[in-house]
Amino acid sequence: MTDLPPDPAAAERLADAARRVVDLVRRTQASGETAEEAVRALERAAELLEREAHPGPWAQRSLAWNGFEPLATPVVDFAAFFPYSPLIGPRNPLAPPARFEIRDGRVHGSVHFGAAYVGPPQCVHGGVIASLFDEVLGSVNVANELGGMTGTLRVVYRAPTPIDAPLRVEGWVEKVEGRKVFAHGTLHHGETLCAEADGVFIQGSMQQLAERIPGAAAPGAPEPAGQ
Repeated sequence: MTDLPPDPAAAERLADAARRVVDLVRRTQASGETAEEAVRALERAAELLEREAHPGPWAQRSLAWNGFEPLATPVVDFAAFFPYSPLIGPRNPLAPPARFEIRDGRVHGSVHFGAAYVGPPQCVHGGVIASLFDEVLGSVNVANELGGMTGTLRVVYRAPTPIDAPLRVEGWVEKVEGRKVFAHGTLHHGETLCAEADGVFIQGSMQQLAERIPGAAAPGAPEPAGQ
């Protein structure tokens, strides 16, 4: 492994290719020689990438995490801000990815979940939906410069969320009480409300996290809106 920063374009191409592989592995009926040939190719790819794997620590905002960075300007491009997010990160093969934008202080997003995210037959796994809401509500807080870690997240499932279908999400801040930020989000397929969520986020909690990680942040350093 070298200390050179990752090539963003290469990292995104790799993530796109890996997403395709994950989807096809989930759906494959391959066996025998076809499966063995695929295994050899994947093992070879793993060997090549392992040589350049960073040992950590890691973060959503960067490959090699070197401590918290204060925001210079409000976040507009969430994919660029969180390139390694497991939900919206273009460099993370786990991400579908969902796409977010900010309008009038609210996050509006779209997502399409493939077969790898199935829970009930032909429906998105409920835990995946909860993860999506955590990212939506966290992002709306970041956009409004109210960053903090999740204290509680309550999800209500209103209708089955279909797999392999266009979905839209929305999130907004409802109120702020002291260090607590209260946010709400919805998930729709067409006109159908599939799920909604309420979250409470605690401002100042990122600094508390930093204090538990050696060298994470200098004493008294300002807390960023999100990492």
